[in-house]
Amino acid sequence: MSIPNPEIKSSVLQKRTTIILLALGLASLSLACGMLFNAPVAFRQRPLFPGQDQPTGISNGERIYFTGVDSQGRRIRYSGGPPYGGMMMGAYLACVDCHGPDGRGGLHTMHMQVMEAPDIRFAALLGEAEEHAGEEHENNHGDYTLEEFRLAVVEGKHPDGEPLSTDMPRWQIGDQDLADLFEFLKSLP
Repeated sequence: MSIPNPEIKSSVLQKRTTIILLALGLASLSLACGMLFNAPVAFRQRPLFPGQDQPTGISNGERIYFTGVDSQGRRIRYSGGPPYGGMMMGAYLACVDCHGPDGRGGLHTMHMQVMEAPDIRFAALLGEAEEHAGEEHENNHGDYTLEEFRLAVVEGKHPDGEPLSTDMPRWQIGDQDLADLFEFLKSLP
């Protein structure tokens, strides 16, 4: 029986160590990227997810905006929206993911695609109503109604019927949850 060459044994050990360190490095990088891309989700104050009780002071509309969870504790389903069907790491979309915690929107990157989400604070929605007002809205001076909000959120259309960007998901949201979300947007400064 021959004794293995110490140089070969050292080389094999060095390769195994390199592979293990590389695997640990990639796992750490993956974890760090997940934390980075999901930071808005992980660091939200008072998040609500299915099965949790609603803390005092959070309206149903605020919960919907920040989590995409309806009043029954279920994720609100949607179609369309950004390519690849959701955020990084298998999460699902919520309004905050594109429009930001203050509703001001802006440029952001999702799945390496740069997108521009509009400002959806109520003052901006009033301006949107004026910009896209059809003949039936000529005399109401740019009021933005719950029906126009439903048209945008559920059907993906401006008040005049013109389609919104395909980046905007078409949400399958109940009437009361939609009204609560609309009221929350009215409260944003």
